[in-house]
Amino acid sequence: MISRSAISAVAAFLAVSCLAQSPSAIYDGGFNSTDATIGLRVGNGGAGQSGLVGLLANEFIKDSVKNGSAPFRVAWYTSDTTYSIEYLKTGLLDIGITYSPAAEEIAINQGIVTDPAYYAFRDHFLFVGPAANPANISGGDDIMTIFSNLHSAAESGVTTDPSIKFLSRFDKSATNIKESLIWAGIGQVPWATAYSTGGEHVSGPAELLKHMSISSERVIANSSDLQWYHQFIDFHIQALTAAILLREYTITDRGTILSLDAETANRTVIYKAGTDDASDPLLNPAHLLIGAKAPNPERAVAFAEWVISDRGQSVIAGFEKNGEKLYSAAPSSSSNSTRKRNLRLKMPSYTKLPITIY
Repeated sequence: MISRSAISAVAAFLAVSCLAQSPSAIYDGGFNSTDATIGLRVGNGGAGQSGLVGLLANEFIKDSVKNGSAPFRVAWYTSDTTYSIEYLKTGLLDIGITYSPAAEEIAINQGIVTDPAYYAFRDHFLFVGPAANPANISGGDDIMTIFSNLHSAAESGVTTDPSIKFLSRFDKSATNIKESLIWAGIGQVPWATAYSTGGEHVSGPAELLKHMSISSERVIANSSDLQWYHQFIDFHIQALTAAILLREYTITDRGTILSLDAETANRTVIYKAGTDDASDPLLNPAHLLIGAKAPNPERAVAFAEWVISDRGQSVIAGFEKNGEKLYSAAPSSSSNSTRKRNLRLKMPSYTKLPITIY
């Protein structure tokens, strides 16, 4: 059993890790311009890990050079929605690609980022879990019913193999916000439940360490000292891999699951997938924000305009992993002008705490 002190130490370590301010990758458009200036700094989590940010960066550099620009480089910083906005606030980033319209509207209202926001692309949340399906989840149900049934099954006390667990990223990411809104929408706040004093010891972390090549200190939480709500703080791919290896249910996104190796991805089942329908709670719209303190404001605007142009949207729509498309372009009915305004036109006041994020 992992001690509480170890959990606290790891949580502190991860907090520092999330605040690391070195780029995860630098792209040069294929010009091998190692001495070229970093002309744009972009923050994002899942689309960076999947490779979309790198593809957009490289294609934007190529197009810019064709139009007379000197070669430059684009730096990608791994950051979830919360930290992307924080980095925009400090001026570390030019651009953040984020997934929480409520947080985005606040950032605009507070002058952290400039108005407008740009509707860049559509990702989709997925509800996934073990093939054994110990909670008897039905993909034919809506997501609120699925969460309600999961909660009832987890609280029933019935012994199953594997045990009924839900993995939460618990890290203020858009995924964490989404699942929290769904839990609240059915009148539950499992993260507020007191920790249990005992429980079944799960052997999963040993397998987790083997597959993820991380030290035991990085495995924060295991169901041996928590109830069925498993708090695991890490980025998209790492959290999904943990849920798969530990045979737990979780919320992830299409881009993340298609970025896994086939062997790992095949060990989980997609029970519910988001669609492009604007009213679907599992739609995960990505907006591009430009920081008010952007170090490269002109290039940031040029990149934003390029992303929502037909050229940028075609790059997004054509992005594939293992023969499958990861993302949808922004709504095709939207002109460039309305793509720049969709957030402000559709988003209700953040004080109303909407259950569905549009």
